[in-house]
Amino acid sequence: MNLTKLAGMVAIAFAFVGCAKGPSSEELAFRSELYRDMNNIAKAETWARKAIAVDASDATAWYQLGEVWMRKNNLDSAITAFDKAAELGPENMDALYALSNTLSAKGNYDRAMEIMRRAIEIKPDSTIGHNNLGVILSAKGQNDEAVKSFQKAIELDASNISAHFNLGTVLVKLNRLDDATAAFKKALALNSTYSQCYAELANICRLQGRNDEMYNNQGLAFLTQNNLGGAILAFQNATKINPNYALGHNNLAYAYLRANQRDNAIASYKAAARLGYADAQRLLAQEKIDWNK
Repeated sequence: MNLTKLAGMVAIAFAFVGCAKGPSSEELAFRSELYRDMNNIAKAETWARKAIAVDASDATAWYQLGEVWMRKNNLDSAITAFDKAAELGPENMDALYALSNTLSAKGNYDRAMEIMRRAIEIKPDSTIGHNNLGVILSAKGQNDEAVKSFQKAIELDASNISAHFNLGTVLVKLNRLDDATAAFKKALALNSTYSQCYAELANICRLQGRNDEMYNNQGLAFLTQNNLGGAILAFQNATKINPNYALGHNNLAYAYLRANQRDNAIASYKAAARLGYADAQRLLAQEKIDWNK
C-alpha cells in the first residue's frame, strides 16, 4: 500500500472519529424513563442527570428528573425539576400536570390551580386537565365547581374512570347521595374490580341506613382484594340482617366457591334461588341441583 493511500485512509478514520457523537439528551431521557418503569430509580436518576448534562435546555430531561424525585418522595426537589421543565417547555403537558399535582400534594392549591388552568388553556379538550382541576377545587372546598370540572372531564371522555369516581366522592360531600351512587356505578361499569367504589357505595348505604347493602358492598370490596375471609364475613352479615336478600346470598355463595367451600356455596346458591335470583337458579339447573330441597 503506498503512503498516499495510507495517509488518506488515516484521514478518513480521524474524520469519522471526529463526527462520532454520544447519545442525545432525548435518548438519555428515554433511558431514564425505561429504568424508572423498571423501578430502578438509581439508574433512572443517573440517566436523567446525564441527559441534563448533555442539554440543560431539554424540558423532557428535567421532567424525568422530577419523576425520579417523586419516586424518592422528595416533593420539593420534584417541584424544582418540574418547574424547570415547564419553564423550558411551556406547552409540555406532562410537565404541567406533574407540577400541578405535586404542588397540590404539598398543599399549595392556589399555585396548583394556576398551573392546571394554564394546562387547560393550552389543551381545553383534555379530560385529564379537567379531572385534575376538579381534584384541586375539591381540596379547596369548592365542591360545586369541582362537580362541573368532573362533569366536563366525563363529557370529553365518558370512559374516564377517575372522573366518575371523583365526581362520586364530591357528590357525597354535597350530600347528593343518589347522584353519587350513580357516579360510582358508572365507574364500576368501566372497571368492576375498582374496590374503592364498593367502599364508597358501602359508606353511602351506611348513611342511608341500608346496612344489608352496606355489608354486601363491603364484601364486594374484599373480593376485589382477594380477601375471601373478609368477603364471606361481610356477606354473612348482609344475609343475617336481611335473610330475604337474594343478592347477598348469591354473593356469599360465590365467595364460598372461591374459597373452595363447595357445600356452603351450594347452600347459599339454593337460598338465593329460592328467593328468585335468576343467576343462582340457572347455575343450579346446569348442575342438576334442586334448590327446593
